[in-house]
Amino acid sequence: MHKLNLKINLILLTIIVAIVYFLTDKASLKTTPNLSPAQEQLAKMGDRCLDFGERAVANDVPIIEFQMLERLAKKTNVIERCMTDNGYIQNPAWLKYAQPIAIDNAAKNKTSVSEALTNLSRADVQIFAPDEKRPEYWLKINQNAN
Repeated sequence: MHKLNLKINLILLTIIVAIVYFLTDKASLKTTPNLSPAQEQLAKMGDRCLDFGERAVANDVPIIEFQMLERLAKKTNVIERCMTDNGYIQNPAWLKYAQPIAIDNAAKNKTSVSEALTNLSRADVQIFAPDEKRPEYWLKINQNAN
Protein backbone atom coordinates (compact mmCIF):
# COMPACT_ATOMS: atom_id res chain seq x y z
CA MET A 1 0.00 0.00 0.00
CA HIS A 2 2.89 2.34 0.82
CA LYS A 3 4.46 1.76 -2.63
CA LEU A 4 1.16 2.55 -4.34
CA ASN A 5 0.86 5.82 -2.42
CA LEU A 6 4.45 6.69 -3.35
CA LYS A 7 3.76 6.05 -7.04
CA ILE A 8 0.58 8.12 -6.96
CA ASN A 9 2.39 10.95 -5.18
CA LEU A 10 5.19 10.88 -7.76
CA ILE A 11 2.69 10.99 -10.59
CA LEU A 12 0.83 13.88 -8.97
CA LEU A 13 4.10 15.73 -8.43
CA THR A 14 4.96 15.27 -12.11
CA ILE A 15 1.54 16.58 -13.10
CA ILE A 16 1.85 19.62 -10.82
CA VAL A 17 5.30 20.43 -12.23
CA ALA A 18 3.90 20.12 -15.75
CA ILE A 19 1.00 22.43 -14.94
CA VAL A 20 3.32 25.05 -13.43
CA TYR A 21 5.59 24.75 -16.45
CA PHE A 22 2.62 25.07 -18.78
CA LEU A 23 1.30 28.16 -17.01
CA THR A 24 4.67 29.91 -17.12
CA ASP A 25 5.24 28.78 -20.70
CA LYS A 26 1.79 30.07 -21.74
CA ALA A 27 2.56 33.45 -20.15
CA SER A 28 5.78 33.68 -22.17
CA LEU A 29 3.83 32.93 -25.37
CA LYS A 30 1.77 36.10 -24.92
CA THR A 31 4.92 38.21 -24.64
CA THR A 32 6.72 36.60 -27.60
CA PRO A 33 6.00 38.67 -30.73
CA ASN A 34 8.16 36.64 -33.15
CA LEU A 35 5.97 33.59 -33.71
CA SER A 36 5.67 32.14 -37.19
CA PRO A 37 2.17 31.96 -38.71
CA ALA A 38 2.14 28.20 -38.09
CA GLN A 39 3.09 28.73 -34.42
CA GLU A 40 0.40 31.40 -34.04
CA GLN A 41 -2.17 29.05 -35.55
CA LEU A 42 -1.05 26.25 -33.20
CA ALA A 43 -1.27 28.59 -30.20
CA LYS A 44 -4.79 29.72 -31.13
CA MET A 45 -6.00 26.17 -31.72
CA GLY A 46 -4.27 25.03 -28.55
CA ASP A 47 -6.01 27.68 -26.47
CA ARG A 48 -9.33 26.65 -27.98
CA CYS A 49 -8.74 22.95 -27.29
CA LEU A 50 -7.47 23.70 -23.77
CA ASP A 51 -10.71 25.54 -23.14
CA PHE A 52 -12.69 22.51 -24.32
CA GLY A 53 -10.59 20.29 -22.04
CA GLU A 54 -11.17 22.54 -19.05
CA ARG A 55 -14.89 22.64 -19.73
CA ALA A 56 -15.04 18.84 -20.00
CA VAL A 57 -13.77 18.47 -16.43
CA ALA A 58 -15.22 21.64 -14.93
CA ASN A 59 -17.85 19.78 -12.93
CA ASP A 60 -15.57 16.91 -11.89
CA VAL A 61 -14.56 17.33 -8.28
CA PRO A 62 -11.90 14.77 -7.39
CA ILE A 63 -12.14 13.44 -3.87
CA ILE A 64 -9.45 10.78 -3.94
CA GLU A 65 -6.12 10.73 -5.75
CA PHE A 66 -7.28 8.28 -8.40
CA GLN A 67 -10.03 10.69 -9.42
CA MET A 68 -7.40 13.39 -10.01
CA LEU A 69 -5.64 11.09 -12.46
CA GLU A 70 -8.94 10.19 -14.08
CA ARG A 71 -9.77 13.90 -14.45
CA LEU A 72 -6.40 14.61 -16.06
CA ALA A 73 -6.83 11.69 -18.46
CA LYS A 74 -10.29 12.96 -19.46
CA LYS A 75 -8.98 16.49 -20.01
CA THR A 76 -6.02 15.38 -22.13
CA ASN A 77 -8.24 13.04 -24.14
CA VAL A 78 -10.54 15.96 -25.02
CA ILE A 79 -7.54 18.11 -25.98
CA GLU A 80 -6.07 15.33 -28.13
CA ARG A 81 -9.38 14.75 -29.93
CA CYS A 82 -9.84 18.47 -30.53
CA MET A 83 -6.34 18.85 -31.95
CA THR A 84 -6.71 15.72 -34.11
CA ASP A 85 -10.06 16.96 -35.42
CA ASN A 86 -8.31 20.17 -36.46
CA GLY A 87 -5.53 18.50 -38.42
CA TYR A 88 -2.78 17.98 -35.84
CA ILE A 89 -0.94 14.79 -34.89
CA GLN A 90 1.69 13.87 -32.35
CA ASN A 91 5.03 15.02 -33.74
CA PRO A 92 7.29 11.99 -34.40
CA ALA A 93 10.26 14.19 -33.41
CA TRP A 94 8.65 14.76 -30.01
CA LEU A 95 8.19 11.02 -29.52
CA LYS A 96 11.84 10.39 -30.41
CA TYR A 97 12.86 13.14 -27.96
CA ALA A 98 10.56 11.85 -25.17
CA GLN A 99 11.41 8.14 -25.28
CA PRO A 100 14.86 8.40 -23.61
CA ILE A 101 13.38 10.72 -20.97
CA ALA A 102 10.58 8.22 -20.34
CA ILE A 103 13.11 5.41 -19.94
CA ASP A 104 15.01 7.46 -17.33
CA ASN A 105 11.81 8.47 -15.52
CA ALA A 106 10.58 4.87 -15.49
CA ALA A 107 13.82 3.70 -13.89
CA LYS A 108 13.77 6.51 -11.31
CA ASN A 109 10.11 6.05 -10.39
CA LYS A 110 10.08 2.24 -10.78
CA THR A 111 7.22 2.35 -13.25
CA SER A 112 6.84 1.12 -16.81
CA VAL A 113 8.25 3.07 -19.74
CA SER A 114 4.74 3.24 -21.15
CA GLU A 115 3.43 4.94 -17.99
CA ALA A 116 6.35 7.37 -17.96
CA LEU A 117 5.78 8.22 -21.64
CA THR A 118 2.06 8.72 -20.97
CA ASN A 119 2.88 11.13 -18.13
CA LEU A 120 5.21 13.12 -20.39
CA SER A 121 2.57 13.15 -23.10
CA ARG A 122 -0.14 14.35 -20.73
CA ALA A 123 2.04 17.30 -19.81
CA ASP A 124 3.31 18.20 -23.28
CA VAL A 125 -0.04 17.74 -25.01
CA GLN A 126 -1.06 20.99 -23.27
CA ILE A 127 1.99 23.05 -24.33
CA PHE A 128 1.59 25.06 -27.50
CA ALA A 129 4.44 27.56 -27.23
CA PRO A 130 7.70 26.88 -29.03
CA ASP A 131 10.62 25.82 -26.88
CA GLU A 132 14.20 25.53 -28.08
CA LYS A 133 14.85 22.72 -25.58
CA ARG A 134 12.30 20.28 -27.00
CA PRO A 135 10.39 19.62 -30.23
CA GLU A 136 6.77 20.72 -30.36
CA TYR A 137 4.30 18.01 -29.41
CA TRP A 138 1.87 18.90 -32.19
CA LEU A 139 2.48 18.72 -35.94
CA LYS A 140 0.02 20.14 -38.49
CA ILE A 141 -0.78 17.62 -41.22
CA ASN A 142 -3.87 19.06 -42.88
CA GLN A 143 -3.43 22.67 -44.01
CA ASN A 144 -7.14 22.97 -44.91
CA ALA A 145 -8.43 22.20 -41.40
CA ASN A 146 -9.77 25.08 -39.29
